[in-house]
Amino acid sequence: MPKKRADGRYCSQIYLGRDENGRKKYKTVYAANPAELKEKETEVRQQLGLGIDLLSSRDTFARWADDFLKLKNAADITARQKENYRHAVEEWKQHLSHYQMADVRADDIERFLVKLQEDGKAARTVNFYHSTIKQIMQRAVGRIIPSNPVDLVQLTQPGRAAEKRRALTAEEQKWIWDTPHRGQPVAVIMMLSGLRRGELAALTWADVDLKGKTITVNKVIEYPPNDTPVLRHLTKSAAGMRVVDIPQKLVDYLSQIPRDNALVIHTTDGRVMTPTAWEALWKSYMRLLNIKYGTRTPADLEKMKKPGQRKFDMTIPPITLHWLRHTFCTLLYLSGVDVVQACAQMGHADIQTTLRIYTHLDSLHKRKSVDKLDAYLGGANAENF
Repeated sequence: MPKKRADGRYCSQIYLGRDENGRKKYKTVYAANPAELKEKETEVRQQLGLGIDLLSSRDTFARWADDFLKLKNAADITARQKENYRHAVEEWKQHLSHYQMADVRADDIERFLVKLQEDGKAARTVNFYHSTIKQIMQRAVGRIIPSNPVDLVQLTQPGRAAEKRRALTAEEQKWIWDTPHRGQPVAVIMMLSGLRRGELAALTWADVDLKGKTITVNKVIEYPPNDTPVLRHLTKSAAGMRVVDIPQKLVDYLSQIPRDNALVIHTTDGRVMTPTAWEALWKSYMRLLNIKYGTRTPADLEKMKKPGQRKFDMTIPPITLHWLRHTFCTLLYLSGVDVVQACAQMGHADIQTTLRIYTHLDSLHKRKSVDKLDAYLGGANAENF
């Protein structure tokens, strides 16, 4: 028989068993009326039937989040990935401070993710926070919670547009080939091998087989935030450890580069490239390309009338290292390399990543094929139909 408390609520106790000391354990259920109390009792008994530890459901979110982070710190992932998880977990702990695991609801999670979007965070960042909270809550499913509340989260507002990644046009590729600079080897190698920045920074001449026309990727330089570069004999994922087949054009180019250091790409004093060195090198190269191929603005023309060093407005596209890697994937597509082989060459951990690129390229080039058909049908051959 349900008991009515002095505050007007009804309550009952459900026997859970005995603890390790032999003491009886109970779960107290509260409700506004007998009908609601009966529903809650049924829910508790269903959870018991599923093996849910109802007493442990009082564990704080912070405790489970910290345990999750310990697992990630012990995992075989890069230092940057660990730092990303640490930052995301701290943000979630702050947002869900004082929450017990059983009290975390989809609305609580959704509210924070929407705030990230409203703050202009990139879609990639929002997705990472979404993935992190889902992993934390998933560890508790079937142990202290019956289902993952993150599965009910719905995000409709777009975050900040992700960085646009595209392949270099034929004209832009020609700019690279026709403009010698310390940054040219970086651009050419990435454009014709698809190496990531950290993979290229760790590349030694011992990894380059010009006779066999391959580059072996078996290590990476990591760039932890506010820290010195770290060499790891582990790439971004297991798929990153690979042998890349390179075209003859890259073989010919590499054969002309002086082997004055064990590293293929290095600083002017022969050291490992740091984030600052990368930034300075690429800015310098982009400035040279802009001066050579950019369009002079009215402001530039005024500057040119005065003596001294000039800083021209950037009017060429903002070529990035990601664009160079994307160019390699596009060249694989255009040359007829199937998506499975392209995935292996790119070092993608998931073939879906490569497939998305190939699907996008399919849509672009099918349209071009139809345009060619239109031109053919509308040209001199039209009289044959």
